[in-house]
Amino acid sequence: MLVDLHMHTYVSPCGVMHPYDLLKQARSLGLDLLCLTDHFTTAVGIELSKIGPIKDMKVFVGLEYTAPEGDFILLAPNLSDLPRGLSAHEVLTEVHRLGGIGIWAHPFRWGRQPDERLLTAGLVDAIEVFNGRTSPAENAAALELARKFGLPGVGGSDAHMPDEIGTVVNEISRELSTLDELIEAIRAGELKPKRGPRS
Repeated sequence: MLVDLHMHTYVSPCGVMHPYDLLKQARSLGLDLLCLTDHFTTAVGIELSKIGPIKDMKVFVGLEYTAPEGDFILLAPNLSDLPRGLSAHEVLTEVHRLGGIGIWAHPFRWGRQPDERLLTAGLVDAIEVFNGRTSPAENAAALELARKFGLPGVGGSDAHMPDEIGTVVNEISRELSTLDELIEAIRAGELKPKRGPRS
């Protein structure tokens, strides 16, 4: 399976893609499973309910949360919008309470220096080590951070525009059918980030 954990639709202020167009194009590129992670909201789930299933494609709704310490991809059963202005500690604690995970997205973008106390506290479940909109140097630093703390590294296209779909994917050798299975696979380090069919 080819999996993208980090994609944005027009529900994000910076996104332009209708969910149906995003899903259709991703499927044409051979992607099998997508996580739609709009900024601060899971509202795209309403749009998905109108579209209905796309043949041979799994779609899960998460969100990208910007905290003072950085950006985090949140995936959890029954995830709903969280108030803005929370700390990373609060956000990650809540996603764990829901049985989900928090992925530190592009931790070194814009010259940021990650607060490693979040990692030593065990609050971060994986690190995005290959982001399609982040520089090679920043991705390399993220990979080194994941290795330092023994955390799984994952990838995401971070697609906001149609031509960004399929630039980065994760490969996994078994089929994933549910969000719980995806979360388990991420925690176990089964997803292998790599260049996608569009790169």
